[in-house]
Amino acid sequence: MTTSRLPARLPRQIRPVAGEGLKSFIERLATANHIKSSYLRRYLVDPPWSWNGSPSWERLAAVIGRDPSSLQEILLSRRCVACGAVTFQPPGGSPRQTCSQACRQEAYRRRNPKPQKEERHAACPGCGEKLTFVPRGATRRWCSDSCRQDAERQRRRDKAEANRAPTPPNLSCGVCDAPLEAGRRRWCSDRCCHIAYMRRRAAGAIPPRHQPTTCTECSGPLEPGRNKQIRLTCSTLCHSRRSNRLKKERRSWKQSLNLR
Repeated sequence: MTTSRLPARLPRQIRPVAGEGLKSFIERLATANHIKSSYLRRYLVDPPWSWNGSPSWERLAAVIGRDPSSLQEILLSRRCVACGAVTFQPPGGSPRQTCSQACRQEAYRRRNPKPQKEERHAACPGCGEKLTFVPRGATRRWCSDSCRQDAERQRRRDKAEANRAPTPPNLSCGVCDAPLEAGRRRWCSDRCCHIAYMRRRAAGAIPPRHQPTTCTECSGPLEPGRNKQIRLTCSTLCHSRRSNRLKKERRSWKQSLNLR
């Protein structure tokens, strides 16, 4: 393109603004010279003229009397929204709002500020000390490990006290008729237990002990132990079975008396 083919300068000139863009500058230039912006835009397109063509920087610089490269740098420059620095935006692609990665992150923090956490207050159930915490954070219930441990011990004591069965009414010792304390079964002491045993034995309720000839569990042959020791079972397995059976009978008897 030669100089003779470039258009003449317009009578009214305006100053380009940094980062204004090509479209906005052409509209302001057309308004200042009292012509339609669509006519001026078509006039700035290289021949053959077309309504859909892009304006030429050389023709635009000729109508305002400026250098094309400096005009392009001024109009396509953009001011950073974070730090305010002016940077050149090359034609094509989406325009950049920031000049660097740091400014981009700063602009994002400004658009999306971090929500402020509201503090809440509560009192320690143990000592009543004031506690401060945020709603989304870890909720503190105790002010220290000491208060938490004391509360746990008290909770266990209360649970044990609630689960402790009271002594059934009108339950007394079968020998001395003394009221039974919590935890006692049928007699108030070991002495009364022995007296009751001797009475049952004297009355014939408990037969004298003798060596049985058969095992009480499997009914197998049974021989006396060393030094004529009385044996009731023939093996360790039978002994365990007899022990488990007696425990079950004792447990059922305790449940019938509503005792622990």
